[in-house]
Amino acid sequence: MVYLFGTIGFLAGFYAGLMVLRALLRGKTNTELKTDKSLWWKYGWIVWITAFIGIWTGIETYRILWGI
Repeated sequence: MVYLFGTIGFLAGFYAGLMVLRALLRGKTNTELKTDKSLWWKYGWIVWITAFIGIWTGIETYRILWGI
């Protein structure tokens, strides 16, 4: 059951990270997004950090609900 909470948390966090990226990269052109490799180093980690925060939140929710 904890795997289910972790998976749901991961997916929710990943989606939240994509929404953050959408807001941050709104002003960039399509050509700039394709050619500027520094954007990956600047923004690429945001999705993964929010995904792992989602995993942690899902597991903590499981722990709180079932008192483990």
